[in-house]
Amino acid sequence: MPEDDVNGFIALVTFITVLTIFGTVGRLWILRRRPRTLAVNISDAAFVLFTVLMVATAGIAFDVVRQELRIRRDFGDEAIPDMLFTEGYLKEFFAITLFCTTQVWLLKGAFLGYYWSLKDSLAERIRRLLYAVSVYCLATYIGVLSFQLGYCSPLSTNWSTGSDRCLATLTVPGMILQQWTNITSDIMVLVVPLFTISSLNLRRKDLYALSVVFLIGTLSIAASVVRFTQVYYVVMHADNSIEAIRRTLVWAVIEKLFAFTAFCLPCLRVFYRKRHSSSGSLPVEKRTLFSTSSHPNSCKSGNGSGQSC
Repeated sequence: MPEDDVNGFIALVTFITVLTIFGTVGRLWILRRRPRTLAVNISDAAFVLFTVLMVATAGIAFDVVRQELRIRRDFGDEAIPDMLFTEGYLKEFFAITLFCTTQVWLLKGAFLGYYWSLKDSLAERIRRLLYAVSVYCLATYIGVLSFQLGYCSPLSTNWSTGSDRCLATLTVPGMILQQWTNITSDIMVLVVPLFTISSLNLRRKDLYALSVVFLIGTLSIAASVVRFTQVYYVVMHADNSIEAIRRTLVWAVIEKLFAFTAFCLPCLRVFYRKRHSSSGSLPVEKRTLFSTSSHPNSCKSGNGSGQSC
């Protein structure tokens, strides 16, 4: 891979890692006074763990790039395929695949935890949808992770340097299972709030704001589809080169960036209203924590409970 592409990869991973750290700290600080419930705690825990794994993944990626640049400097580009694919490198690649899988499902868990915190204000049909999506996401994560850990036997063949090397994520079953379940679960997580919004009486500017969030969520799904095409090329053409694998990692990082942004954006509205709202007797964070409109009756769900979102 040209050195400019390597530097571009380093810059992308660095930017997204720093953004993730600041975004996580900022979101937790903005929402620090909200009521603590089990669903909120689970959502925050999933969100923080996502950030921890993001930093760990970036550290491993930087170490791989350091090795690649050292080999290129000392022995030339031709030596990279033979000298880079060592047992240590393959172990790092295996760890990255596990971290990436866990990260994308952690973000789904963070979204679902947020939806569960609003459960009492949702119509019965939407609650049933939320239950089904939650079960599906949990089952698919367990299934994908079990496949990655169990498909290659013994496990050590994932980092074998011999002819018995087996990379579960770069097989046809692994490609189909992981990419299909990831994309379908993303769509299902996005569908839940769409049904919720249909039961709300929102102002135009609120609809515009939510449209931006959903657009970014849709871009995350689009990045997942592009990543699927990259993995498909690697698997079907047996292209295990460092360049091809890195392309799949780039789109995985972009996918997570869009999903992370979609999750963080709504809290900026809370921050804005904390700064600019001076009306009402209740603290601003309590009035606006889960509301999507300032109209007092705009967040009643279809079951007529009248509880605020």
